[in-house]
Amino acid sequence: MKSLGVMFGTLACAAVLSFAAADNPLTLWYNSDAGTEFTAALPIGNGYMGGIIYGGVTKDVIGLNESTVWSGGPGDNNKQGAANYLKDARDALFRRDYRSAESIVSDRMIGPGPASFQPVGDLVITTSHSGATNYRRELDLKTAMAKTTYSAGGVNYTREYFASYPDHVIVIRLSASEKGKVSFGATMTTPHRNNSMSSSGNTLIYDVTVNSIKFQNRLNVVADGGTVSVANGNISVNGANEAMLVLTIATNFKSASDVSGNPGSLASAVMEAVKGKSFDELKAAHLKDYQAIFNRVKLDLGAAHSSAGDVTATRVKNFNSTNDPSFVELYYQFGRYLLISSSRKGGQPANLQGIWNKDTSPMWGSKYTTNINLEMNYWPVETANLAECAWPLIDKIKGMVPQGEKTAKVHWGVDEGWVEHHNTDLWNRSAPIDGAWGLWPTGSGWLSTHLWEHFLFNPTDKAFLEDVYPTMKGAAVFYLNSMVEEPVSGNKYLVTAPSASPENAHGGYNVCFGPTMDNQIIRDVFNYTIEASKVLGKDEDFRARMEAAVKRLPPTRTGKYGQIMEWFEDWDNPNDKHRHVSHLYGLFPSHQITPEETPDLVKGAKTTLEQRGDDATGWSLAWKINFWARLHDGDHAYKLVRMLLTPDRTYNNLFDAHPPFQIDGNFGAVSGINEMLIQSHGGKIQVLPALPSQWKDGSVKGIRARGGFEIDSMAWKGGKLTYIAIKSDVGQKLDVVYGGNEQTYNTVPGSVYEFDGNLKLTNQPFEPVTIPGKIQAESYVAMDGVQIEPDESGEPNLGWINDGDYSSYLINVPAAGTYTLTARVASAAEEASTVTVVNGQGKAVAQFTVDPAKTKGWNDWYETSTTIELDKGEQTIKFDYSGTSDFLLNFDWFSIGKGSDAVPEASRVAVNLSVRAVPMASAPVALMVESSGDFEVRLYTLNGNMVGFRRGAGSSLVEFGLDGSIARGNYVAVVTSGDLKRTLKIRAF
Repeated sequence: MKSLGVMFGTLACAAVLSFAAADNPLTLWYNSDAGTEFTAALPIGNGYMGGIIYGGVTKDVIGLNESTVWSGGPGDNNKQGAANYLKDARDALFRRDYRSAESIVSDRMIGPGPASFQPVGDLVITTSHSGATNYRRELDLKTAMAKTTYSAGGVNYTREYFASYPDHVIVIRLSASEKGKVSFGATMTTPHRNNSMSSSGNTLIYDVTVNSIKFQNRLNVVADGGTVSVANGNISVNGANEAMLVLTIATNFKSASDVSGNPGSLASAVMEAVKGKSFDELKAAHLKDYQAIFNRVKLDLGAAHSSAGDVTATRVKNFNSTNDPSFVELYYQFGRYLLISSSRKGGQPANLQGIWNKDTSPMWGSKYTTNINLEMNYWPVETANLAECAWPLIDKIKGMVPQGEKTAKVHWGVDEGWVEHHNTDLWNRSAPIDGAWGLWPTGSGWLSTHLWEHFLFNPTDKAFLEDVYPTMKGAAVFYLNSMVEEPVSGNKYLVTAPSASPENAHGGYNVCFGPTMDNQIIRDVFNYTIEASKVLGKDEDFRARMEAAVKRLPPTRTGKYGQIMEWFEDWDNPNDKHRHVSHLYGLFPSHQITPEETPDLVKGAKTTLEQRGDDATGWSLAWKINFWARLHDGDHAYKLVRMLLTPDRTYNNLFDAHPPFQIDGNFGAVSGINEMLIQSHGGKIQVLPALPSQWKDGSVKGIRARGGFEIDSMAWKGGKLTYIAIKSDVGQKLDVVYGGNEQTYNTVPGSVYEFDGNLKLTNQPFEPVTIPGKIQAESYVAMDGVQIEPDESGEPNLGWINDGDYSSYLINVPAAGTYTLTARVASAAEEASTVTVVNGQGKAVAQFTVDPAKTKGWNDWYETSTTIELDKGEQTIKFDYSGTSDFLLNFDWFSIGKGSDAVPEASRVAVNLSVRAVPMASAPVALMVESSGDFEVRLYTLNGNMVGFRRGAGSSLVEFGLDGSIARGNYVAVVTSGDLKRTLKIRAF
């Protein structure tokens, strides 16, 4: 028999375990089992199956789920004849008779509820190990593996658990520190009555039926030594060195309309495929798959608190007093882990509880609520670099179209387009349910925006856009066909009627027309579909219809209390603390409300959030984190992070609490933290737009931005950006913004663009300035702390210089000797500051003082001179800034020369220099240079390799690559004339 590769060792004491947890910060750990508490148990999953591990010693329960085990069966939940009452409901709404409208909708237009997500049952492991000590259970996010360890009878026992996506199984290894000590029983249970248990060899087979769903569990045991018996629905292992349990679950579900699958054949095929594989082989395949996704993102928000090694439940309890940044990191990565575990290609999307549910009648059916919760589940899927996890949702949205078309006909009387209201299930039912608040027809619109968002992160994938375009178009067609002209305002806006603002009421009624959220969602639906049609070059006539319709949508408006109006009419109650803040959809996840473009609406959004208050359910707090991040208020966003990470809103196993458990808050918080660090809506990447003061030092790697960009790495110190490297995956235009600076570049696929804290591109080629010469202070090649800012005339200089900052410059010295250094500086500091110039060997070669008596302000410039000793050759000189004031000086330029050369002659000869690209030239790279003197042109690759050199004078056409030596791609041209220099990025064709 193959060895299971067990390793023997001894357990450490609790104190040592605490230090181990601190050394491995991405681990949840506990010193007691979960008892019967679902929200204390540890989740594992592979996108198909979920397991929740309670970790008992004598009875270890692993709750089981499979993503297609639901109640109900194929079919719709439409209310036949509903469309016949549309006119009556609309007439009542437009004459403001909300009582009648609500009655019509409730009685005539609401369908039956959808199905609910069901538990498979439990895998139960029993032992005789009473009186256990040294107990520990943990979940390691780096490996997606859970572990339970304890001591009993002088023996140390270990159970390891993981769910493998590539092998489609859940694996458990049981081992001990002494050979022959592994003895246990294992069985399966289910809450569903229609079941039967059988066995084949060392495999238990469990067949269960839930309404239309038939599923089969297969549980196999492989033991090293000892004896194994399988009988009467139980596996018994006695005296083994170690043993491995392998479980799979298969169902008859093939699609929402087809349950003809054979679960027995599917389960048997899975078990046959893993037959003979050792634990180490299964584990290796699991780690290769999981870590390829999980390891993409690393987050460091500062030094861990001394309590970072505490039991995870204690960290939840104490976070608001510790503010431990490492706990936020753990919570963030736990959210990413949950999405990887509950949403993979081939499985169903993560539902209200992800893929973990123990109840046959779970809260809200553990289904898909589409007026916020399902969408929130997938907010981080792109930014957190989890694109593989998006596919279940993408496939779900496409699969909902047939049912949605039926509902559009039955409930809205339209023959084209599809609709989804506020809930759906495994069977894609799409009718309004529950009550009048369920008649909300923009669930399909909101879901379709996720298709466009996926394209924005992958903007060259036209095959994907071609595939999903009919679904996007179908959503838009529905609104074009179902919206009506309102007669109330005199503006004849197109509105949804009847509708509701999700789950909120005005004057005791839910029904209304044209609520703000509907208008904002439909605006996105039309605009995104318009853009998609342009990218694909199709549907010009249809595009024109959408362009006309979008102009007739009601605008987002502010009301009498300064708030964003939630409804078409100004009904908002400033004392309303409702958990839904639907009318701020335009702030997030959309970007119709932004500080840059709509400052008045931003003010209204702030007022709305202040009126609603911060306290809310778990998922609502998560949404508000995203809101405040978009408002660029990092400290307020962090306040909500603190409110979320409390025992009232986060369970001991870090599941989000509505309460009860809803997983959307976990995912929404991940999105919010990403939005605090990077935002990429509107075609720009905004760097650290909402960094809280609590996270003054930190770094992040791997989060993604729209346009096909990835933050290869980013760091900040003292609340200020120090470095960012952005990888261009597909070669789109890069527009990056930070601290008032904005840079734009055409990028090359696969290239990384590195910037300092002033967004100066640092991995471009730097041309040394030949001495004698004059150098602008902002033309450094490296720096720490300084910032580029404009002076009163708009010219750039270095400012915000603190003690310990520096800037470095590249020069070329023709001959060693003593030179004169002249610097133009200004200051409003009370104390003098010192600038020390250091050469490449670390030797101080010059020093000068910035005298506050000679300058009375940050733009009151004066020149100061000193001598500087320089060696011959190309070299870097570093200006070290020191002083006691909060800010020391502003620095405009410096020159190095001898005598009259201190201001170089070249600056008097060349007084004009310009350069521009010449399109459609015969050479791959062509430049028109206009200079009042001689000039030199050097052409560099983006990696800094010089590939061409030309000299000229006056106005000249300069060409590179006529001989075929210049490959297609992006280059940097550096043109110098005397002390003048121009840099131009150019693409070779």
